[in-house]
Amino acid sequence: MKSQLNLNNMSKMAELDLIAQGVADHMKEIIEDSVDWQLADQPLDGDEYMEMKEYVINLALNKLLGN
Repeated sequence: MKSQLNLNNMSKMAELDLIAQGVADHMKEIIEDSVDWQLADQPLDGDEYMEMKEYVINLALNKLLGN
């Protein structure tokens, strides 16, 4: 009985992991689009733009997590 419970828990955890991955993928798209929109007036392009975008995304995620 105990091993069956663990198998069910592992199956549920795998299912929840797939759901979380889908949510994360969707949120990544939304965050990237939002940052692009917010940075539209910045006079950077290429690698400089991508570096700034990554920096802003990291700042936003840290703020969201309360760090």
